Amino acid sequence: MEKSKYIEAGEIVNTHGIRGEVRIVSWLDSPEALREFRTLYVDGAALRVRGAYVHKGSVIAAFEGVGDINAAMALKGKRS
Repeated sequence: MEKSKYIEAGEIVNTHGIRGEVRIVSWLDSPEALREFRTLYVDGAALRVRGAYVHKGSVIAAFEGVGDINAAMALKGKRS
């Protein structure tokens, strides 16, 4: 098993809308804690958070460079 230098904090489980937002299930004590991060790492690549809010117990996040549903779908199932 390869060691990761990042701590996994949640999983991108789906898209949200058509503008590239994703739904993240947080593994932290509360979704609000995940919402505070400005950068999340997905597959070792840094994704800057443009905005995030809590909705029905999950975090809805928008990343720089992810501007449509197709780009968001590529992130589905990834852990951050």
